[in-house]
Amino acid sequence: MPEVNVALRHLIVQRAYAAATDALTPYLASPPGTSTHINVVSGIRLYFKWVEQEQRSVLNADLHQAAAYRHWLITHYAPATIKNRLTQVRTLYDILYDQGLVSGNPYRSIIGVINHPEEHRQAYTADEIAQLLRHATLEERALVLLGAHGGLTGPEVLKLTFKDLDLTGGTLRTTNRTVNISEDLRTALEQWGRQRGHTALFSTTGRVFDIEAQFFLRKRLFFLCRRAGVTYRAWQALRNAAGLRLLENTDQHLLHSRQQLRQHLGLGSTEAIRPLLKLSLKKQDPTT
Repeated sequence: MPEVNVALRHLIVQRAYAAATDALTPYLASPPGTSTHINVVSGIRLYFKWVEQEQRSVLNADLHQAAAYRHWLITHYAPATIKNRLTQVRTLYDILYDQGLVSGNPYRSIIGVINHPEEHRQAYTADEIAQLLRHATLEERALVLLGAHGGLTGPEVLKLTFKDLDLTGGTLRTTNRTVNISEDLRTALEQWGRQRGHTALFSTTGRVFDIEAQFFLRKRLFFLCRRAGVTYRAWQALRNAAGLRLLENTDQHLLHSRQQLRQHLGLGSTEAIRPLLKLSLKKQDPTT
């Protein structure tokens, strides 16, 4: 057992947790001021606050206390945050062990909750997309369909140029793939181009949209949702809708269909489409 850090022990026993946190920070591996350092300190403060509210002990913590803290985290935080908070408390008890204040780390055997991405993935439904399109300007119509049919990311939409469009062939190009576009999307892009004064899109240059940052793209979608009476979700929800739309028109159990989905959305692996496959099954049978 290492030599006991008497000063730190005194602060913890006296429940002077703010001072104890300050005394602990020099022992953190991450440099002060870094995001990791700040997050770990935040996690330690949160744990001390919980200990104080629950009238528990820091130095006499056991597996039952660790399980209780995990349960409390589950009721307040998302799975990814729970994992981080538990890691931060493990760091705390590793330091306390190194300072001779505890005989072991009760949080070593406590794990977070399994995060099922498909349970947290959101997608605009076909009815919601139809509602958005009914309230959309020509520009907004093209934007929505680029996400909901084309499956483009926000950055891909912002970078899209008229040279990337082959409306005659029914495709568009991004940095890493060629996307087959629906008839609705083709028409929307054509109409938007004409409104901008481009009567011959095959000879037009420049960006399709004068939107400078993703913040403004999200803002356009937010206000369109508000006008249309549709619950706002992030741009990713449009991409998810594109993936579900493609799966509904193919046999998702076929390897070719999965490869087609990966190519359409620009995803790098089969694992990356697994949440969409499960979301599709859940949509078909909500009890699964």
